[in-house]
Amino acid sequence: MNVTSPFPQESANREALGQWYGEGAMGRALTGQLSEALNHRLEQVFGYHMLITGADIGLDFNRLGKTQRIFCLTTQPSSAPEFQPVIGMSSELPFASDSLDALVLCHTLNVSPTPHEVLRECQRVLVPNGHLFVVSFNPLSLWGVGRLLNHLLRRKSLPAASSRKMRDWLALLGFSHGEPQYLAPLVPVGRGRLRRIITAIDSWLSKRNAPIGNAYLIHARKRVSARLDLGLKLPSRPRLTAIPLGKSQGGVPVPRQVKVKIDDPWGPQQ
Repeated sequence: MNVTSPFPQESANREALGQWYGEGAMGRALTGQLSEALNHRLEQVFGYHMLITGADIGLDFNRLGKTQRIFCLTTQPSSAPEFQPVIGMSSELPFASDSLDALVLCHTLNVSPTPHEVLRECQRVLVPNGHLFVVSFNPLSLWGVGRLLNHLLRRKSLPAASSRKMRDWLALLGFSHGEPQYLAPLVPVGRGRLRRIITAIDSWLSKRNAPIGNAYLIHARKRVSARLDLGLKLPSRPRLTAIPLGKSQGGVPVPRQVKVKIDDPWGPQQ
């Protein structure tokens, strides 16, 4: 049974992006680097429930994640045995508030027409101190500039926010976040010796986290306000504190009000 989506363009963008990851050289390079980056970060995430949204970019979350149950948001039923499919949209997650331990956005903000609504939903469904992983394209990369030119030429292009703007959005929603990790600075082109040189330069730039990566990964956590409980019992009725009066200051005396008798010219004459 297919579900009618309120955002059909988002579903089409998911499918197109998943196909691009599976067929393109840049997509395969990003999949390998994202697997390594997420493997390092998800080792520190433990809990019961993790949700994956966005495009299918070929990541094996059963091997990466440490949570007991992994959900995958989709617009139609799926027979994938490694995930438990959940039908819904990223801007209206079908989960209760404070119910998910981790959430991975696989280019969800690139394919969704309402990225701010998506981030607000993430803040709602994550438990206190829950983990949020944002994977997005970098518009300031060499490849991102080419995508911008395609957009100016009125060709189809997915929207992308810079890592700085993304961190501002997360901070406004009460997330603490680390520095972004940039991935795949160069497009893998050529063969033989040229390909090996490009791969070596790409690896060198990735190790130094050069901000020209074609994609970036941000790890954020949902902040909660801490209450300090010292075990003190306050009285039900506050006690009044006496405030001593200061000494009077010398100054100009204030004259008393003098009552003046005024004769009534119309009254009886004495």
